[in-house]
Amino acid sequence: MELEFEVEEREGVHRVYALVRGERVSWLSVVDLYMHYGRARIKVGGVAGVYTPREHRRKGYSRATINYALSWMKERGYQLTALFGIQEYYHRFNYATFMGEHIVTISLRDLSRVERVGGYETVLEDDPAYRSREVAEIYEECNQHRVASRVREPGEWRGFRKGISWEHEPKVLAIEAGGELVGYAALERWPDPPELAVAEVGARGDDHSVYRALLFELYRLALEERKSYVRLYLPPDHPMADLLRAYGCRVETHYPWSGGGMARVIDAEGLFRAIAPELEERLKGLRGSVGIRLP
Repeated sequence: MELEFEVEEREGVHRVYALVRGERVSWLSVVDLYMHYGRARIKVGGVAGVYTPREHRRKGYSRATINYALSWMKERGYQLTALFGIQEYYHRFNYATFMGEHIVTISLRDLSRVERVGGYETVLEDDPAYRSREVAEIYEECNQHRVASRVREPGEWRGFRKGISWEHEPKVLAIEAGGELVGYAALERWPDPPELAVAEVGARGDDHSVYRALLFELYRLALEERKSYVRLYLPPDHPMADLLRAYGCRVETHYPWSGGGMARVIDAEGLFRAIAPELEERLKGLRGSVGIRLP
């Protein structure tokens, strides 16, 4: 049976459907986003919500829908596509793992060594969009140098849609000084009982005093909720991870073979054009030639 496809266009989200005799038998979403590559930005199609109803599985509909979406993205100038994939499936479509899962864990005993930092006020807010513009500004300041970090436009970003889990939005722990937001942490709403889980942290200027203020408040919250440890999802070179090493912690990194954060290049030429200004800056002062060979 030959499949037909339709795409529902929404602002920033494109729903791709496969149809048989007018019935939708498989679908996915392509989400418009940009990722940092130094000063450059890469146009990315984020694939989400891949689904085939049970009665239509094992008929090749999902494969056909994914392949159609890849062609659709290439025609529309996307340079890269990324997704969070189930284990050992998306490599069949030439996706490869490009994000690791990085976790820093500290016991309450070790965290108790953090001293209170004066001059700051603390707000624990249930609204995931609390001071979203300022959160986005701090995030961009701290992460724009990180390759493949997602761009958050301060005037457009509307707050956290997810924490560590996809099922619910996080709470926001804010550190303020004189009415200005100077640091934040996104707290998982319903973590495992022994842990206080932190999906993201940021501080203006990566200020260690602000990070220490965050740590003190995390300790206080964990103590109130009778937690055993605090788990922070941070890359190992994050300033907060550096600070935690001084108190004693465990740092873990996991890269699955096929699963988790995965990506594939859609338009290699367009990708290199997009990152050329950053590559030129990095190559300043070097002698000789640089070649890139594509398979």
